Amino acid sequence: MKNASYMGILILLCLFMGCSTTEEPVPEGQKEEAKEIQTISWPNPTPQLHVEGRFLMDPCGNSVNLHGVAMTPSPWFNGGHVGEWRWNNYDVEGCLNYNKSVMDKLSAGDEEGWYLNYVRLHIDPYWSNTPGEPIPENDISRFDFDRFVTAVDEVIVPLIDHARSRGMYIILRPPGVCPHHIALGDEYYDYLMTIWNHVSQHPDLKNTDHVMFELANEPVQILGSNGEYGSDTPAHYEALQQFFQPIVNRIRENGAENILWIPGSGYQSHYRGFADYPIEGENIGYAVHLYPGYWGQDLNDPNTLRQQWERNFKPVADFAPMAVTEIDWAPEQYGVWGKGGITGMANGWGFGANFKLLADETGNVSWNLLSPENLIDRGDPDGGIAFGADPDACAKPVHDWFREYAEELELCESE
Repeated sequence: MKNASYMGILILLCLFMGCSTTEEPVPEGQKEEAKEIQTISWPNPTPQLHVEGRFLMDPCGNSVNLHGVAMTPSPWFNGGHVGEWRWNNYDVEGCLNYNKSVMDKLSAGDEEGWYLNYVRLHIDPYWSNTPGEPIPENDISRFDFDRFVTAVDEVIVPLIDHARSRGMYIILRPPGVCPHHIALGDEYYDYLMTIWNHVSQHPDLKNTDHVMFELANEPVQILGSNGEYGSDTPAHYEALQQFFQPIVNRIRENGAENILWIPGSGYQSHYRGFADYPIEGENIGYAVHLYPGYWGQDLNDPNTLRQQWERNFKPVADFAPMAVTEIDWAPEQYGVWGKGGITGMANGWGFGANFKLLADETGNVSWNLLSPENLIDRGDPDGGIAFGADPDACAKPVHDWFREYAEELELCESE
């Protein structure tokens, strides 16, 4: 009788208030499962970004952080260094096919997708140097401007176009790396000026919505205003400002308003002096590198990592967006630059989880892994998660984190 009375009351309530007979409550466990398999719209368009204060912003007023990978279209970095040469002998079609397939893999938004939305793209000296015996990346003695122009047109622009079709922004870096010593007006300064003078006038790159420029790779020491080579002193930050400001000015004089990413000294590990000697202008950010042994410290220690982050990176992140354009980590047995760094746990021992914690706390940090091999096994477009999906190596946690970032991204419908 008690149950019958209860049912009668429910029927009366339904008559007066209305009851749905098409939906049933979902048990908590099934709710979580439904959440895990929900479809995210991916890839998405690439509306033009701009710098507003310390953030990258889209046209709708959303702050945006990018998450991606660095790619170098050359035979050595397209499998050669892991013993799988996927193309060779200046084979443009082979180069494009491989690198486009990697972009397709890493920009996928399916159940196994990586949800990347940007690529740091390197114009490798393989294309811009006169062919010959291998020379160090910081040696510009065989730079050939005509070969560089051809490479931009035949290799770089097609890859940039494909990236856009896959919802990926581009940070473009010049060929090679800085020599150990640089100085205003030296040969390397003239080299960078030549590179960016051409790129910033290129009709397919100048003011292209999804294209940004990183002005150099890994300055080490610069001739300071004190007459000595060094880094991380006021005299050397003043010299960095004097070195990069004219390059920025030339790009702007050419009418290019693309976002520019400025490197620091010490292999892109020193930035605190830019607060006193900033690069002037609009659409300026700073590109940093970070590995587990930087600053001569074991950055698996969360306190040490936080202290060094606050000392070296926070001074620019306080007034401009920051992009970590190189990072990786994995236990000693794996082939990474960041050997010995482990993912660990946030606020506990471990580099990767504490890096993510700091990047998320800072709020204006974009970042990318060093290479496709940090994500997919041996850089193979058909490969699974690298390093056997070991959770203490960078690939597995990043696979999870980039999807989480994609789920949180505010999408802008404006074009």
